[in-house]
Amino acid sequence: MDCHSRTIGKYATAERRIPVTHDEIKKLVKDNNQSKDFSDEFVICLIWKESGFDPDVANSGSTATGLMQMTKGAVAMVNQCTPAGVHFEHSEMTDAVKNIQCGTLYLDIAKNKLGGVDLSFGTGKGYSKSIVACETCLKSDAAHPMVALHKIHK
Repeated sequence: MDCHSRTIGKYATAERRIPVTHDEIKKLVKDNNQSKDFSDEFVICLIWKESGFDPDVANSGSTATGLMQMTKGAVAMVNQCTPAGVHFEHSEMTDAVKNIQCGTLYLDIAKNKLGGVDLSFGTGKGYSKSIVACETCLKSDAAHPMVALHKIHK
């Protein structure tokens, strides 16, 4: 196996950086969460579930890329629904800041225009249940975040 390329679960990656730590993700989310509807804790749990805090992860079966696993379609939808001057490229989705900004805008679109996170992510009913449980746990025990996160990781 090449040390610069490996598969984690169904996610193929190349030229890997070290996954981001919880503290780094927490700051990135605090500084870049564009959602009016979803807490920083929810976003942190979703990022953990989707990517394990790995900004380079790419789903080999779709265009899902980066921390929040943004697809080309999701990025295009964000670009259609946001004001002039707000624009993202799918090729930027391995940039943690842009991924979180775009992804959190998409969360609000998913909730308010697409029938909710479960439906819009194409994951089926119940996808967000473990994320909400993790969010509650993170809010109640911020001193031990990895306990909550490890309960929901794939």
